[in-house]
This record gives sequence, structure tokens and C-alpha cells, in this order.
Amino acid sequence: MSNIKAGDDETEPVKKKMTEESQTNPTAQPSGSTGNKKSNNFQQMAEEELLKLRQALRERQKAAMEKPKVFLTLEELARENVSHFETDLKEEEIPPLFISDVQSLILFAVQGSACRMKPRWCRLLRCTKVTSIVVMVMNGVSNIELEKYPNSFPTIRNAFQTHIEVVNPSQYAKSVPTELFCVLPPRQQRTLVAKSIKMKQDEKEEESLNKPEDPLKETEAEENPLHPALHGDDSFPRTQLLLSTAQLMQEKYPLPVQYSNVNTSDFKFTKEEYLPVNDKSPMFALDCEMCMTKARQSELTRVSIVNEKLETLYDTLVKPYNRITNYLTKYSGITKELLDPVTTRLSEVQKKIQELLPADAILCGQSLGGDLRAVKMYHPYVIDTSCIYNLTGRAGMKTGLKRLTEMFVREKIQEGTEGHDSVEDSVATMKLVQHKLKHNLNYGDVRMGWTAIDSNPEEVADEKEPEFKLIKMEESDENIELNPLPKHIISRQSAFFRMEKYFNSMFEVLQKYGRTAAMVTDQETVKKFGMDNGVIGIESDSDKKTKSLVKSHVQFHDFVYCSFDNYLTHLNENTTEEKIVHCLEKMDNRVGKILKNVKQNSLVIVIVPGRSNQRQEHSGTTFVKIKE
Repeated sequence: MSNIKAGDDETEPVKKKMTEESQTNPTAQPSGSTGNKKSNNFQQMAEEELLKLRQALRERQKAAMEKPKVFLTLEELARENVSHFETDLKEEEIPPLFISDVQSLILFAVQGSACRMKPRWCRLLRCTKVTSIVVMVMNGVSNIELEKYPNSFPTIRNAFQTHIEVVNPSQYAKSVPTELFCVLPPRQQRTLVAKSIKMKQDEKEEESLNKPEDPLKETEAEENPLHPALHGDDSFPRTQLLLSTAQLMQEKYPLPVQYSNVNTSDFKFTKEEYLPVNDKSPMFALDCEMCMTKARQSELTRVSIVNEKLETLYDTLVKPYNRITNYLTKYSGITKELLDPVTTRLSEVQKKIQELLPADAILCGQSLGGDLRAVKMYHPYVIDTSCIYNLTGRAGMKTGLKRLTEMFVREKIQEGTEGHDSVEDSVATMKLVQHKLKHNLNYGDVRMGWTAIDSNPEEVADEKEPEFKLIKMEESDENIELNPLPKHIISRQSAFFRMEKYFNSMFEVLQKYGRTAAMVTDQETVKKFGMDNGVIGIESDSDKKTKSLVKSHVQFHDFVYCSFDNYLTHLNENTTEEKIVHCLEKMDNRVGKILKNVKQNSLVIVIVPGRSNQRQEHSGTTFVKIKE
């Protein structure tokens, strides 16, 4: 019996064929094996490529973390500027920006986390990686030139992706160097100066009392006739609580400046002319309620004003011109039934406030800038309870009126469910201001050393030596004389843009942080700012000379400032179009040549400051970039 299976006969020819194929083609493999090997190779290659990509990405991210970065934060700025921010950003919701906002960016780049006030319009990441700061000013150039002659600015248009409109500083009798180099000192330092001045005044008064009386000498003026006996409880001058011009800007108060994004045609001044504010000027508290309208913005529906005796001087409902879409009753306390019979309009409210307030009135309020925007009015003398009290230690984090009133005045407000009462809020604001005036300037402000457990707040005042010495800056009439506006309007503007007498120098800050500085500019600016704190100040009378000098100095200094002035000197009514284009192209070309010599990772700022003429104020633009 045979042991061979039937299937074995069939396999012999197959085996023989495979043997022959392998002899003729040694590399041939079974098809299944070949496919698996190719698949494994592809998978291995893909994994290797993926590892390479991941490694490259890590290296790129690591390199990026070694570089500074600057970008705009306009949405955040607009959200803070309006009470009810919409999803779509509108240009008119962006508050005006000033050259002092550029100063805040420079200070932050130098000081980092030690900087008291971070820039509100942009964010600078990894500021410690900034190798140098270069500022170039194109004097006389405005947004008119940027829009009319775009082809004359190839360097600026192509090299700078980040830019923002700025108010022309000549509108308020300032200059770019003054706005950049004069740093407002901390409130504590200003307080020490005020005390020192007052001590000297007291000494002089004491000397005069000891002298025999002069029978021909006129008697002193009487007390303020409006409120003869209301200021006896003040333990320090109330003017020390006023917001400075820089704070008005920072807190986004409406200011009388021309700015393309802001329509101020229906804004009114609280007075046509203002008297100088003093320590006996009367205080008034103002609060408003608003509703949302068809115009997609909040509009005034109620306004209340109280005096220092907590008497209600004015309280009225107001009907907006636009149809109301949301009464916001939960917050405003306003309902359709309340407003339906009302006929009072915004224009009547503005007129009444003008009649009510004296020319040296101090307005008090909680985040009062929003209320002034609601009544569409400008007022120069302001005490803001959200600024004079601070429980967070950060300027941007405000404590609400309800909590402040409960903590300091020991009263409860906004307790009901039917919305806020503007009279109640006005009274609470006035009480908070009066309460602080009974103590001292540091009281209620943790940024100035106060703590909630202090039993004797009068002893909290910080008497340490100031970090930077103060420079007395005498107010100059030069810019006022050059300003084409009428004298009475300039005088009114000066109430809003008050020239502080004492400053810290930007260059001392640079020196304190170990930064070298140089400036190449006109003779007057060099004499005013470039004669101290180790600054290398070089006078230049031509743009060509400025370019040549700056190209070398940007290689060796941490901060370089320069200005191109030729365009301004050539600009007049007879200047031809061809001459204008030539001057602008040359200036842009010089900016480009300096930019090529700037160190890598430098913060480069080009300021187009704007220009004034008899008919209109032309705003400017600030361009910012990190040199790659």
C-alpha cells in the first residue's frame, strides 16, 4: 500500500517551477513578503520624517522664545472704553492715543515688571530680550501725507506691520520730546514735593507775620463765596486727588482733541472758560444711568448731581434720540414706563450742567470717564474714586462702588433688585471722597503702602527717598505761540492738559537700569534733555547729518533718539507737489538705512507726530516693530 498522498503529485511541478524562477531571478520574493517590507520601510521613513519635523518645530519654538514680540491689543482697549462691547470692533470705540502712550511702551521695554504702568495699546512679550530701543521722529509729517503719498513711504509700509494713530501733541501745546522724556513721578513722590513746598510757604508766612504790618497792604481775598465753610475737614489739599493729564489719558476720559476715529461734534465743555483749580474749589459728584439703543451703543437715560452737603442739585430722566433696544433695568433701574412720558433731551442736560457748575468745579465720580462720555461733555478737574482707592495693588483692576462704600463708609448701596439709583451712587461717591480727605493721601490705596488692618493710617505715608530725582520743568510759551488756535481756546485747553512742574527724566530711568543713551536732534532739544544722566547729545541741522550719525550710534547704544526736521522747514504754502514728494521719499529712505544698521531684536519706533494748521488738526501715526 502506497504512503504517497494525492496532493503530493500536484505540488512537485509547483515546487520545481518556483525553484527555476528563483534560480533565474534570485531577488524575487513572495508577493506578500514584498508588500510587507515596503510597508515597513514607508512606515519607518514616515516616523523619521515626523521626528525631524517635531525636532525642527521645537527648535523653532525655542528660537522664538529667545526673541521679543510686539502686537496691538486694540480689542481689549475698546472693551475697556465702552460699557457694552460688541463683537465687531468699531474704530470709534478705540480711545485717542497720545505720544505719552509711546513713552509707556519704552518704559516697559526698559523696566519690565517693575514698570508702574504697562502700555494700554500693545503688548511686548519677552521685554528682557530687547537689545536696544531706537526712536525716529518724522517732524511735520501727518496722516495726510501717509494717505495722499503712500508710494513715498516704501520702507514704512513694507517694514512696519504694527501701527496706531496718535493725537498731534501740538493740539495741547506739547512737543514729542516733552511727551517722551518727561516721566510723571509716582503720587508718593509728588506728595513729598508738595509737602516740602508747603513747609517753605509756611516758613515764609511765619516770617511775614513777625514783620510789622504794612498799612498800605491790601487785605487777603475772602474765602470762596460759593462754599465758605465746607473745607474745614480736609486734612490735605483736595487738589492732590485730581487726576493728572496722563491719568485722564490712561483712564480714557473724553479729552478735547481732534482724532479721526472720534466724532466729538456733539461734545460740549462744562464751561466756556475755566478758572484755576485750588484747594478751596467746590466738589460735585455726578452719576449717570444708560440704556442700549438702536445705534448699538449705550446712551444717557438719567443723570444726577449732588454737592458736598449731599444735597441733590440736579436729577432728571433723559430720552435718547435713538430707539432703545435694551433698558438694562437690572443695572440702570430704567423702564419703558419711566421713560415714555419724558421729553428731556441730552442738549438740555448739557445746558443745565453748564449753568450749574462753577468755573473751578471739581467733579467726583466712580470711573467718571464713562459718565462724561454719556453726557458728552469735557471737564478738566476730576477726582475718580476708582483711582484714589485701590484694594488690588494693580491700577487696571478696579474695586466697585458697592464694595468701597461698604468697606470705608460702612453703608450698603445697590441692595435692591430694581437697578441702581444714580442719586444714591452720587452720594456714595461724595462720601468716599470726603472720607479720604479726612485721612491722608495713602489711605485706601494699597499701592501706596496702606493695608486694611492699619489702625492709624496717618502713619502709613512712605517717606523713603524717591528712586529718581525730580526735575523742575518750567512751562514754555513756545508751543502756545506756534499754535494757530485762538488764545481763549488755548487757555481752555491748558486746563485739561496741565503742565506738571516736576518730572522724572526718561534718561535717568535709562541710566538707573544700566542703559546707555544718545540723541541726535535739534539744538533746543539737546540743551533741554541731553545735558545730563550720561546722555550723548549731538546737535544736527540736517537730515543727512542725522542719518549718518545715527547709523553708527545704533550699533553702540541701548537707546537712540533722532528727529528728521527738513520737511517741516521746507513746508509752506508755496511748496510744490514735487518738492513734497521728494522730501518724503528722502526721509523714508533715511529711515530705511538706519533700520538696516539697527541691532537684531531691537524695538524700533517711528513717530509721525501730525501737524497743525489754521483750519484743522492733523493726527499722526506711530509705527512699531522688532528688528529681525
